[in-house]
Amino acid sequence: MNAPTGTRRILLALCSLIALCGPSRGDEPAAATLAKPGKRLERTGDEIMVCGQLYHTTTPVILWSDPGGYDAYRLEPRFKPLQATAPPAKKEDTQPPLRSTFGLRRRHLSSEELERVRGGGWDLPTLQKAVDQFVIHYDVCGTSRRCFEVLHDLRGLSVHFMLDADGTIYQTLDLKEQAWHATIANSRSIGIEIANIGAYPPAHSKTLEQWYRAGDDGKTILTIPGEAERNSLRDRGALLRPARNERVEGVIQGQTLAQYDLTEPQYQALIRLTATLCTIFPQIRCDYPKDASGKLIPAKLPPEPLENYHGILGHYHVQTNKTDPGPAFQWDRVVEGARGLMTPGAP
Repeated sequence: MNAPTGTRRILLALCSLIALCGPSRGDEPAAATLAKPGKRLERTGDEIMVCGQLYHTTTPVILWSDPGGYDAYRLEPRFKPLQATAPPAKKEDTQPPLRSTFGLRRRHLSSEELERVRGGGWDLPTLQKAVDQFVIHYDVCGTSRRCFEVLHDLRGLSVHFMLDADGTIYQTLDLKEQAWHATIANSRSIGIEIANIGAYPPAHSKTLEQWYRAGDDGKTILTIPGEAERNSLRDRGALLRPARNERVEGVIQGQTLAQYDLTEPQYQALIRLTATLCTIFPQIRCDYPKDASGKLIPAKLPPEPLENYHGILGHYHVQTNKTDPGPAFQWDRVVEGARGLMTPGAP
């Protein structure tokens, strides 16, 4: 027997309510049914952004959208006075047009995929096809604040991550974007600029002497010239030391260079970020370029080996005119540490 019209309407309403408030379906996260409009979803502070989704790194990360972050999506200079970044008042004004500092990844994508992603339709499987390298730089700036000013404001370039002297990681762009940091590797790579003043010929190391000195205990400490740069560190009270007390000399691109090592917090953060990226992007093999005897190649890779390389590499592996991350960088420490974290059951 058919129920009266009014009863049918009540039953339909109840069924709709049960569908909305009842147990989640297999293809929906259970948390979605518990969410309320306007409820805030908290971040823990260690996440990076990949295709709009958050992934844990277990080390502090400041996103471009966070207070104190560095936003490479902004077109105007970050460190100029606000009045100087205003658009021209008249068409005749000669202020140069603002322009983007990043681009669209295209490597290994079909025309259909490119048409989809150019409108914002990136998903992780598509991005995993395009990304197979992680390029490590030192910034020759010493702090992430100064690095962003030079890259973004002065040079019109970009990088996905910056690693400050105190171990804080800053992400400036979603990894789906093609940052401009390593010429021919841009389309296929993720880049990080590590705060380190760089490497120099041993006879010309005045810059190193300005940034490093002996502390009261005789051990080397990192001293950051410039009040704005010192105050830009998240942990202003940290006593920062290079991971090794003495300067390290080594040959990069056939040239002998001297450099102070990264700080201990930088290594700890980089190891965790490397493990995260090599997990999210299976094509980034957790290893660095080696010769036939298994030793680090300290120079640019020839065209064919570079084209076929999938993994972690330095800027000097991509360009002959670059020496970063320098002779002091501990490749084995980073790779072995990251592999340890990627091992099933690792803490």
